[in-house]
Amino acid sequence: MQRITRASFWIFVGILAYAPLHILLSTWFGTSFGLLPAAKIAKDVLMVWGLGMAACAYLSKQGIRELFRDKLMWLIAAYTALTLLLAVIKPTDQDAEILGIVFNLRFLAFFVYGALLTQLMDVRELRRKSLIAVLMSAFVVLTFGVVQYLFLPTNALTHLGYSRANGVLPAFFIDDKPDLERIMSTQRDPNSLGSYVLIIVGLAGALWLRSKRGRKLAYGFLMLSALCLWFSFSRSAWIGGVLVIMTLAMFTPHKPKISRKQVKLLAITTILALVMLVLGIVASWNTYLVQNVVLHADQSTTLEDPNQLRIRFVRESIAKIQHNPLGSGPGTAGLASIRNNVQGTQLNEDYYLQVATEVGLAGLALFMAILVLVGWRLLIQATSGDWLAVGLFVSLVGLMFTNILVHIWATEAVAYTWWGLAALTLIHPWPPASKPAILKRTK
Repeated sequence: MQRITRASFWIFVGILAYAPLHILLSTWFGTSFGLLPAAKIAKDVLMVWGLGMAACAYLSKQGIRELFRDKLMWLIAAYTALTLLLAVIKPTDQDAEILGIVFNLRFLAFFVYGALLTQLMDVRELRRKSLIAVLMSAFVVLTFGVVQYLFLPTNALTHLGYSRANGVLPAFFIDDKPDLERIMSTQRDPNSLGSYVLIIVGLAGALWLRSKRGRKLAYGFLMLSALCLWFSFSRSAWIGGVLVIMTLAMFTPHKPKISRKQVKLLAITTILALVMLVLGIVASWNTYLVQNVVLHADQSTTLEDPNQLRIRFVRESIAKIQHNPLGSGPGTAGLASIRNNVQGTQLNEDYYLQVATEVGLAGLALFMAILVLVGWRLLIQATSGDWLAVGLFVSLVGLMFTNILVHIWATEAVAYTWWGLAALTLIHPWPPASKPAILKRTK
């Protein structure tokens, strides 16, 4: 069983390293050797294989009852069962249905995978090697994003197989205007890149606060992340980034090294800068830059106003949920519905509405319960001094917002990276403590 555990461990770490680069590598490899469909699903198949090995190793050591001592596992099991049940009783286009099941459950499966590994091996080694894999991939993603904007021509990725026919666009622009390029780096689109960067901002920010030795590394990642966030022109990620930084400020040391006068000066300067920024936007409201970059609603564009388009999608989604509160089944909404030739495409532009459309209000309640419980436990761990928990908690705040505007949990880089690291942070010992040590001391 030791060999099975080690093999499962390396698969887990390998997926963490590969997921942020998946779109680029699978498209290049798949189109080069005529194996694109296989290249797209290989990581998910490998993840299921690794999860199976981890489950076998765990069950040989423990028992099924031990696994379900944790209420979080019960919630995940219930959400999974409901998704699969609706797939059976409300079948739709087979390809869309399978894709919907995969998109909806793979990050929770990866979370369980990581949780099992924490019970099978040394958690310190698991976390250390997993973090190395994540940060190495993040460096590639961020660096490539900056290079893409500054140096690469807009058709560069066509040489790697990028095309609409292959499911990945080689370039993005604000309202299809060539002078307003948006980067996506190795991700599927700019919004996915922006949300992925939020995870790196959270981790780097927490490392900068909690570790003097890691500050230079954290600073480098923060600078690259800021550039990629700006070049993505993802408004959802910009707002998410602000939320991440604001939440991160809650975890600053209680005894700053700067004086009170410096704190007051910093606060006044920040307020004045924000006021000047708002006034500047208002003064230049009708300019080309603000109308396109901030609002994406310049009158000269021939495309539908994306703000109005999003409102229309939300209204249509709410109407569909009201008509069918029990859910229409996986594959009937979100990115998977693009493959649906029965009900047609239903883009919600909101992951929570997507969940409610596919698995009903009961499914949405279960999913939100999972998110809230995971967030609460991360907060518990963060207040106990775990810098990784701090980074994951603050990034979760940003991601919960971006999922209101985009189908972010369906993005493999975000889903595998965040939920994989969360499992290594939360599920040890099993089950986790209900209260943080810091609260127990101050009682």
